[in-house]
Amino acid sequence: MSTEQHFNLKGIDDIFDTTLSNELQDNIVEFLDWALLQKGNYYNVTVGELSPQGYDYSKLRPSSNENYASGVAWEGSRKNWVWQSGVASSPSPLVGDNNTIPGISGVYVDDTFYASNTVGTYAHNVDYFNGRVVFDSAIPTTSKVQVEHSYKWINVVYANNLPWIREIQYRTYDQNGEFLQTGKGRWEQPAEMRVQLPAIAVEVVPRRGMRGYQLGGGQYINTDVLFHCLAEDELTRNKLVDIVSLQNEKKIFMFDSNSIASSGDFPLDYRGFPTSGALRYPDLVNKHYKDGGSLRLANASIQGMDVINSNFSAGIVKLTTEVIRPKI
Repeated sequence: MSTEQHFNLKGIDDIFDTTLSNELQDNIVEFLDWALLQKGNYYNVTVGELSPQGYDYSKLRPSSNENYASGVAWEGSRKNWVWQSGVASSPSPLVGDNNTIPGISGVYVDDTFYASNTVGTYAHNVDYFNGRVVFDSAIPTTSKVQVEHSYKWINVVYANNLPWIREIQYRTYDQNGEFLQTGKGRWEQPAEMRVQLPAIAVEVVPRRGMRGYQLGGGQYINTDVLFHCLAEDELTRNKLVDIVSLQNEKKIFMFDSNSIASSGDFPLDYRGFPTSGALRYPDLVNKHYKDGGSLRLANASIQGMDVINSNFSAGIVKLTTEVIRPKI
């Protein structure tokens, strides 16, 4: 009689594979980010659009990130730009139709337009997560750089990204002269060090239960997930709490994170640049559907509602995820 199965771990094929907790987090973040877009979670910024104080929303400033030479990276006042096409809400986000280079169609430098496929002096890429244009070579810091783009209003993030970020950035909609000043103000922190509100931070917590699925094997696995709802005011905080808690009994189809990793089908590369033909959330599910691949959200409860200060309100929603793993 073969005893090989008695010497093996079950539930994983390779020690370097993504396991359930991280896969739950990946899928929930990607689902929420895409589903919110379908409900209009973005603002469109046209070239030359002015704030109430007369400042150009489309104008970028030289990035304060010291990893870039002066004049290479230029950032907007809001992070998390939209690169996904095919959004159902109207008017659609401001993205081009070149699937080879997904996202915005190009950049204006001193009122001259340079398409996303430009070569030479003004060749560039876009870091959508951090909301900045990165030129292949530096341009003068006195240049006027503008981008027609859309940014996401609610930011969906991993909660484990928050501890090392020390600054919550307030009033990012209040475009004023400070944004264009160098060497001072809240914009001097690199974009990677700023969390802009409102935000939903997703955290898988160490509480899990299991029960049998069927005769012969398999288990239901229940894992608690916290959704930290962060906003600058109570009304927006309440909206985030409602959005999340109303997903009770929602079923989500899952993609296989390990399949995506092995195929190299990550939508964004390590720089935040979309890959050629980048797959959106529905595409990831269709191409890399997880075996036994759905999760159910259940047992919604509100864990707390706090006003931290006059500019910061927080709420926590707990949901239990239920997945079936038929082979364990």
